[in-house]
Amino acid sequence: MSSFLEYAQDRLKVCGPITVKSMFGGYGVYSGNRIFGMIINDLLYFKVGPGNQAEYEAASMSPFTYEGKNGKPIRMSYWQVPEEILEDDEDLRYWFRKAMAEAAKAASPKKKVSVKKSAPKKKTVVKKKLPAKKKTAAKKKIATKKKSVKKR
Repeated sequence: MSSFLEYAQDRLKVCGPITVKSMFGGYGVYSGNRIFGMIINDLLYFKVGPGNQAEYEAASMSPFTYEGKNGKPIRMSYWQVPEEILEDDEDLRYWFRKAMAEAAKAASPKKKVSVKKSAPKKKTVVKKKLPAKKKTAAKKKIATKKKSVKKR
């Protein structure tokens, strides 16, 4: 175990119960079951997102980056914690809380945009046209002359 790893674990005790687990050639730093940091190459990184990225940028810190299989750099959402933060209990707790908040946001399920399915189409019965009925000619009344009856 490196002296930096021991030092970081000791310093992080001010944030509460912390667990460090070996992973990917470095260490994952957990609070409960949630990973919020990493220790790689004797550097401490915290989870960063929209709620705390500006502070890391203001401190001129950079994200953890590694080379992917295709040779392109892969940038993670963990940024190096400034040394002066690690040395100050109050600042360390503040940055820890912000990292935990970002880790919680990242772990929360994303809302899926639901696509409404259209109702199944009703089967419509197409009525077949029946052949036109032949009109039967109405029987013509044979006009008969009415005999006029004279009234007397």
